[in-house]
Amino acid sequence: MNIVFYGSNESSVKFLEHLSKKDTITAVITRQDKPSGRGLEIHSSPVKMFAQQNNLRLTEIDNLLSSGIKADLGVAVAYGKILKKEVFFFPKNGTINVHFSLLPKYRGAAPMQWALINGEKSTGVTIFFIDEGLDTGKILFQKEIPIELEDDFASLENKLVEEGMKLLGESIKLISNKDFTAREQAGEPSFAPPLKKSDGIINWSAKSSIEICSLIRGVNPWPGAYTETGIEEHGLLKILKAKPIEPSKEESDLWIKNRVPGEIAALIRGKGFVVKCKEGFLLVEFVQRQNGKFINAWAFWQGARLEIGKKFIKQ
Repeated sequence: MNIVFYGSNESSVKFLEHLSKKDTITAVITRQDKPSGRGLEIHSSPVKMFAQQNNLRLTEIDNLLSSGIKADLGVAVAYGKILKKEVFFFPKNGTINVHFSLLPKYRGAAPMQWALINGEKSTGVTIFFIDEGLDTGKILFQKEIPIELEDDFASLENKLVEEGMKLLGESIKLISNKDFTAREQAGEPSFAPPLKKSDGIINWSAKSSIEICSLIRGVNPWPGAYTETGIEEHGLLKILKAKPIEPSKEESDLWIKNRVPGEIAALIRGKGFVVKCKEGFLLVEFVQRQNGKFINAWAFWQGARLEIGKKFIKQ
């Protein structure tokens, strides 16, 4: 099939590469170059760089309708913008989108992150026809994928991308053969807006150890889960990896005694430090100082020369 592809990030590249081996990519549309990084240098999207390296035709979305490009189908994966009606109906068979949730749950820009943050046990991939709403179109394929306790954003994304490429191949085959039935979305919708920096703030007094662990898994790499150390030279501390932990009978009284949420309750040699949460305790395993490197929490503890029971983290 002749396909117009819409995408921007690294996961989009995997789909574009997969499609380019089997179908004819007549146009690639991606976000415009934008400044990023500390130096605010202008950077192209990963999709644009892949298209240039593989001699695929890049087209501005505003020029698509007058370009003379032939298109049997549009495919969108993490494009990042809502397509206008005349654009998604431009291809002969319309435009399909690969969305990383079980629609109508988690409509929006950050479905994987919010599924992790909310502690979902499963999520999935949905292939649907784009319409004028936000992720509201008719569903062609849908598959549920379990979320393991060890999953973070990177591992969950890898699983969903792999499954998504399989479903996309099946979808294109059915559309090509005109052998499909698309169904309306059913159930109560929920939404997954883009993450803000403030979404990464850890509120030790309001959340359990399980909820904070889910937050850490969902907001890394950006904006990251972070807390204040309460010590000027250390500033903000990002927590990159942690897990709920229960004290032994011998440890229980020591950990709980006079501890308030956000306070260091214990140190586990070689592993990290334990923080009291609203409910339960969290073993912090890897951290990153402000403008610093990714380090083991045990190493951070040794370098910071902090003591158990002192005001390490502000509530």
